[in-house]
Amino acid sequence: MTAQTIDLSRYVSNLDKNVYTIFNLPEEVIAVIFAYVSRSPASFRDNLKKLLADGELAMDETAGGMTGFYSEKAALFHEKWVVGYGHSSVAEHAVAHVGIEKISRLASAELELANSFNSFTEYSQRYQRPRRGDYFIPAELEQDTESKQAFIRLNETAFDIYERLLSGLIDHLSRNLPRQEGESDKRFSVRVEKTAFEDARYVLTLATLTNLGMTGNGRALRDTIVRLLSSRHSECRRLAEEMEREISRVIPTLLKHVKPNDYLLQTRNDLSDLLPESPHQTEDTERKKPFARFVQMPDYDKALTQTVTHLMVSERSATYARALATAERLSVEEKERIVDTALRHLRFFDNPRDEFQHVTYTMELLISEANWHQLLRHNRRTHFSYGEPTVKLGYTIPPHVEEAGLTSIYEEAVFLATETYEFIAARFPEIAAYCVSNAHHRPVTATASLWELYHLINLRTSPEAQWDIRLTFEALLRELQEKHPVFARYAQRRLG
Repeated sequence: MTAQTIDLSRYVSNLDKNVYTIFNLPEEVIAVIFAYVSRSPASFRDNLKKLLADGELAMDETAGGMTGFYSEKAALFHEKWVVGYGHSSVAEHAVAHVGIEKISRLASAELELANSFNSFTEYSQRYQRPRRGDYFIPAELEQDTESKQAFIRLNETAFDIYERLLSGLIDHLSRNLPRQEGESDKRFSVRVEKTAFEDARYVLTLATLTNLGMTGNGRALRDTIVRLLSSRHSECRRLAEEMEREISRVIPTLLKHVKPNDYLLQTRNDLSDLLPESPHQTEDTERKKPFARFVQMPDYDKALTQTVTHLMVSERSATYARALATAERLSVEEKERIVDTALRHLRFFDNPRDEFQHVTYTMELLISEANWHQLLRHNRRTHFSYGEPTVKLGYTIPPHVEEAGLTSIYEEAVFLATETYEFIAARFPEIAAYCVSNAHHRPVTATASLWELYHLINLRTSPEAQWDIRLTFEALLRELQEKHPVFARYAQRRLG
């Protein structure tokens, strides 16, 4: 095949413009050609034509316009660029879309936390009714019949109680939930059912199965698999192996050298031996109440000064030193006026200017597992430290459960989860986490910029937000309003 006979219109959206889309090429081909372009003055189209003419990419054009990527020569091409050349950025241009089904909620959280560059859509227990028997049974339990029976009994009983709560909540909400203006009987019934789903699911355990769709580039997927291979949970390690096998069908060379991370494994073991135990206060009734608060907030005046300084760097092309000196001479009121001006035109779907990323906050959260799983989504700029699932830090009771007089039924499931957790923890410490219910609390610390806080508060205090996570961010918003008023003024923009 010569360069003259190659029809590039099979692979690019136009032949004469400076912007074009690329298609009908395997992901790894696109990734490597982008890398080739970075070392060549020729365009992507010219390099693609040359490589096709030379046969280096070994394209098979027999399958309805879609191409395959074959031959030892093609594999050597990838080895040269991805492995031998050390061009790791190649991996960022190869993308895989992965469907993952029937993994536990425990594993889905670990997967979502493995790399912040992946994107996920997960089955929602808020909108769909789980099915009986849809829970993961760890393979380790096959070693001990009594433990396995206790585990199965917990999950079957939790589902029984889930159905009782669902029935009771639907009855209560049908009679007491206020109707929205112009709401039809059908829409009201759907809203009642969804609200009941939201609250009844708190008694289900982290063993409950979920499905999710995942998209990531080669580098993020490789790092994700390494993290999962280094997990303390065998389910996550098996998930990593399955992901590697399937993703390698799309981007084989980029995942060629994944293995568990010795640093993560050795450090976890060393810290386990070194760190002192932290006592749990299971008898303190206050521990049953979730909370959210700032544990590190910058001084208000200094935060204003920092923001104005960066605005001056951007808008006045000032050096940092000159901008800082100018900002420090301004009064608090003058700085507030500048910051207010930088924020006042925000609409509900806007993000603030990038200068607000320089101001950072650290929060301490004690939140339900149901809340935690929501917090993992829709933010990728928050840095988390989080404990393993536990039953020792109390639990959340949904307000509608209390209002409907269903608390005693609800607590049957919570207490059984606690009892089973402790029983299994004595025999299989790594398996006990699967017994934790969605109601139980997890300790989390989170560090985020003001830019990210604006996104989270705006999204999570809206009327559409689920009540548990809404209460979390309403508490943080109140504290921000009290201590950093001008920064809080436009954070909540989705009320109408």
